[in-house]
Amino acid sequence: MRLLPRRALLASMASTMTTPTRALVVDSHLHVWSSTSKFAPGKEPPANLGDAVASAEAFAAACQESGVDRALIVQPINYLFDHTYVAGVLKDNKAKYRGMALADPSQPAKAAANELRAACATAPNLWTGVRFNPYLWPESARSGAWLADDVGTSLADVCAELKLPIGVMAFGGFSPLVPSIEALCARGDVDVVIDHWGFPRAEPGAAPSAALKFDEKAFGDLCALGRKHENLHLKVSAHFRVSSQDAPHTDLQPRFDAAVDAFGADRLMWGSDFPFVQLNGGQKASLEAVRKFSSALAPEARDAILGGTARRLF
Repeated sequence: MRLLPRRALLASMASTMTTPTRALVVDSHLHVWSSTSKFAPGKEPPANLGDAVASAEAFAAACQESGVDRALIVQPINYLFDHTYVAGVLKDNKAKYRGMALADPSQPAKAAANELRAACATAPNLWTGVRFNPYLWPESARSGAWLADDVGTSLADVCAELKLPIGVMAFGGFSPLVPSIEALCARGDVDVVIDHWGFPRAEPGAAPSAALKFDEKAFGDLCALGRKHENLHLKVSAHFRVSSQDAPHTDLQPRFDAAVDAFGADRLMWGSDFPFVQLNGGQKASLEAVRKFSSALAPEARDAILGGTARRLF
């Protein structure tokens, strides 16, 4: 056996010890469901998003193919406020998954807060965020800063106490939510995360399509808030919902650059919007798109977007 000279041996050891490991990739936005758990009335998934596509097992297989290491599962609307299925998935995958519970703002303030605490107790320490769906508030309440009304304030108080970031879904358009985002961020005791690029679409609620038009004003408002509030974060997720192109969604590159300028990489995070993304290019293509968007950034900035920000928050 040939022995290396001492200097060569030390150099070899140093090279081995300093070789960086791959930074963990975190999918910060996805849903899972299964027909083995009862869906809420009227909330059954479409036939093309059945168990073979949308179950926890299907998600695990997608992650293995895509090279995704960790994930934040957002409670799906299919179960409304029954967190049983996702709680079970979280408890079976404690080392890999965390969850974002769904708040119920249809109740009086105290009852809504108590129900949120009960939801989080279904998987202690594994529910690490709370989703505020603006369209679950009574229609009569949806004006001004409605996410910060008496019910919203009570829910946000629980989030602040338990150190749970608030995720905001802007499916119906970002602009009407600006007063709410301002009010939640102004509290200063809770982090706020906006889903899916803020849904900056000229036709809120429209299905993915090549005819989608980007709402530049809404996106500008979002970026302005990002510069103003250090506790505001953005998921660059579900590209297919805001892009007029198929993967790799190159039309989003200038918007990505603007988001980095407004938020900084440490307040941005990638998410796929599984299982819907599986019908729109797939999780792997979504991840590769963000890798391409961020290719000019420093490695530490790119790693933050691909996983570091989500790991720190959740």
